[in-house]
Amino acid sequence: MAKKYDAVVIGAGLGGMSAATLIAKQGKSVLLLERHNIPGGYATSFCRGRFEFDVALHELSGVKSPEGVPGDLYQYLTAIGVADKVEFIRMPDLYRVVDDNIDMTLPANRDECEEMLMEEFPGEAEGIENFFDTTINLMKDYKGIINSAAARSDDFSVDKFPTFVKNGMKTYGEVLDTFVKDERLKSVLSPYWGYAGLPPSKVPFQLMSAIWDAFLTNPPHHIRGRCQALSNAFMDTFFESGGVVKFNTGVKKINVKDGKVTGVVTDEDEEVTATVVVSNANPLSTMINLVGPENTPREFQREMNSKIIGFSTVNLYIGLDCPSETIGATVHENFLNMGSGIEEAWERGFTMKPPEGILFTCYNVTDPLFSPPGTSVIVMTATAYARPWYMIPPDRYVDVKNRYAEGMLEVGEKYFPGLREHIEVIEVATPVTNMRYTGNPGGAIYGTDQYLSDSGLLRLQHKAPVDGLFFAGAWTIPGGGFQPSIAAGSIAGGRALGKLMK
Repeated sequence: MAKKYDAVVIGAGLGGMSAATLIAKQGKSVLLLERHNIPGGYATSFCRGRFEFDVALHELSGVKSPEGVPGDLYQYLTAIGVADKVEFIRMPDLYRVVDDNIDMTLPANRDECEEMLMEEFPGEAEGIENFFDTTINLMKDYKGIINSAAARSDDFSVDKFPTFVKNGMKTYGEVLDTFVKDERLKSVLSPYWGYAGLPPSKVPFQLMSAIWDAFLTNPPHHIRGRCQALSNAFMDTFFESGGVVKFNTGVKKINVKDGKVTGVVTDEDEEVTATVVVSNANPLSTMINLVGPENTPREFQREMNSKIIGFSTVNLYIGLDCPSETIGATVHENFLNMGSGIEEAWERGFTMKPPEGILFTCYNVTDPLFSPPGTSVIVMTATAYARPWYMIPPDRYVDVKNRYAEGMLEVGEKYFPGLREHIEVIEVATPVTNMRYTGNPGGAIYGTDQYLSDSGLLRLQHKAPVDGLFFAGAWTIPGGGFQPSIAAGSIAGGRALGKLMK
């Protein structure tokens, strides 16, 4: 006889754990199915030698303001009983951007950030102030639009949301060009494109404004015990709320009858019935592979086929036999060659050419306890789309991967002399690695590329085209990243709860 639950959640990534915990906290019976042997998706860690590496987290937004006021993420984690299980560590800086023309480290405070930029670029002072005002005001408008929609208001006048109306459908590059003329200053203000997945000429200004607003309002944080500690905290709360989880268990089918979900079949052929199903797997695979093409409207298939699978990454996980200061790494987040030459750096991601733009993250700067005494952990990240990696013959994969890593190390060595000679442990992950462990097409880290037509309120909704099925995760509103994925799970979980409460 099939086991019965109020809800089944497929995938224990951040979106899935968020949805599952929210539903379970309301007293509903929830089964969480995860094909990996640990929870978290990209929010996990792994060990090599005496080092434990954080898979993906660089900077976490939405925690607390400098005055200790809880941000959106912290408020949600508090509401569902997760926040008090996690220790957050505040970062003093936003990032360092360095290339042949610039070397600046921006503080994680708007006033100090503006002051530093105006001192370096005095002729751009007015533009700098107006730029930051516009990013903050646009997000106020965006949140106002969402609140008005939730309240079913029909007042979306230009006068009420002027900044969004003027700039909400422009690219970051378009808006930046109206305020800033100095190319070096543009370089300093552009590295966060790596957090959005597209270069300034293509990434929505609204998306980049969300990033700036998040980190200037609530400085970036990291997590004691790595992001695995956050995933474990979700699971602890889920268990305390009566939730059930099965690891090493995937789903091969979502059962549908008369246009409504009735449950799932696991890859062990166990049938589970449920009133609602929340899928943290990517929506296209959910519908085509699990629901089945016969139950997937052609309109949905056309919509998904019009989207572009987003970029993945090549990561070098490095354990050094010395403190990070030995090689001159004194800032947590370092964008190497990712300020200028951005378009070229992004375009290289479609090829196997050695990357020029690298994200160089030193975790011990924020958390001295991140690795054993006298050592440090570095993660180097390059943007990469999966297709070129698919074309590599299996017998050449390791050699190609290692040569690509050598190219990344050359960039790192340029700015951090001595890097190579202090490497004790190194592990290389590619888009193929990401795809293997997450199941995401192309090993995508942010879901589909977040163009103007696929971001903000135009991103995929959480309600699937089958009654009782909901999507969670980076592929849906509000998009990719840790805080957005958790938010997507909360929205999907809330929608599922609404269905259960009827």
